[in-house]
Amino acid sequence: MKYSAGSASVSNMQYVDTHAHLFDEAFHDDFHDVVRRAENAGITKTLIITLKHEETMQAIAFAGKDPEHYQVAAAIFPEDADKITDADYAQFEKDAALPQVSVLGEMGLEYHWVKDPGIRQLQRDLFVKQMELAKALNKPVAVHARDAMQDTYDLMKQVHPRGLLHCFCGTREMAKEFTKLGFFLALGGALTFKNARHSVEVVETVDEKWLLTETDCPYMAPEPVRGTRNEPANIPYILARMASVRNESVEHMADVVMANYERYLHG
Repeated sequence: MKYSAGSASVSNMQYVDTHAHLFDEAFHDDFHDVVRRAENAGITKTLIITLKHEETMQAIAFAGKDPEHYQVAAAIFPEDADKITDADYAQFEKDAALPQVSVLGEMGLEYHWVKDPGIRQLQRDLFVKQMELAKALNKPVAVHARDAMQDTYDLMKQVHPRGLLHCFCGTREMAKEFTKLGFFLALGGALTFKNARHSVEVVETVDEKWLLTETDCPYMAPEPVRGTRNEPANIPYILARMASVRNESVEHMADVVMANYERYLHG
């Protein structure tokens, strides 16, 4: 079965986007059109990721008009670990405690662009600090792990919050270790790429109760729209690929992902 993102033909389906940077500047000019296309495509749950106080406030104001369909996440991104001030972190703590913030994320480790050992240590310290805050607030985390899978695993095992691995790109063996600890794995556009061996193996082998879908929009658009600006309306392409890999119906996988998202949010 083929889907056209944004098409009314899929409006009877219910999809989940667990990672959408809706308040990124890439969406400033046509934000309402992006939202409309997502709704027409059947995206009924969207977790809005925010990484700055101003973004968080914008997202809360927007999601407050439709809290059933939109949830808000807030965190300090790892690449900012050496830039934030005590005042910045204090503001983040206030934002994180707001009842309108459902998730703390995306937090984690970014080693691909950051090579300095001292800054990597700052990232690890900040990651632990944010996970501990999430546990104290009884909120799940959304975790970024790029070229840092083992350190991410070790720290998540140590603190053991509720959480998901955003844009999971590890091996099936590492995927199983994360799920043993009760962590969800979110797969995005990369799952649809021709060279997506690890992502396909993860989807094939992990118990379906740990799988989630995401866009990471405006980044990582899936096939057949790869190379364009990504948006939530493209989730049907990702879900369809997940269903195909598992030899399940799209309807079954949509139901599974929706149930998983509710467990992720509420435990």
